[in-house]
Amino acid sequence: MLDDDKTFRELLVDLFRSNGYEVVTVATGEDALCKIQEEQFDLATIDFDLPGWVNGIDFLKELKEMASHTQVILLTGNASDEVAKEAIRYGAYHYYVKPIHRIDQFLRLIGEAIEAGRQKKRID
Repeated sequence: MLDDDKTFRELLVDLFRSNGYEVVTVATGEDALCKIQEEQFDLATIDFDLPGWVNGIDFLKELKEMASHTQVILLTGNASDEVAKEAIRYGAYHYYVKPIHRIDQFLRLIGEAIEAGRQKKRID
């Protein structure tokens, strides 16, 4: 999970762990890329507005070059059809607008993304 907002990261960590997921969190894109070089991940949730990057799309492109099997859900507080389409075009599994009001829907999306990543890994 990559988000520069510490409070939001902590909320997601609690949500993921209480639903049986293992979680690794980072606050910067650079830290995330280091983690991706060290470990394989089924899913990455990344904030669209990342310090040090033009935007989350740039990070998404870099991540997909390094770990094409990792599914990505791009999170943003600023809804935009253009950004959503661009995220999907560059390999994001989904685009989700913060804050997360429908936790059940979000958790279902997480499960679907993880399963899609595992299926992709088996095929590759």
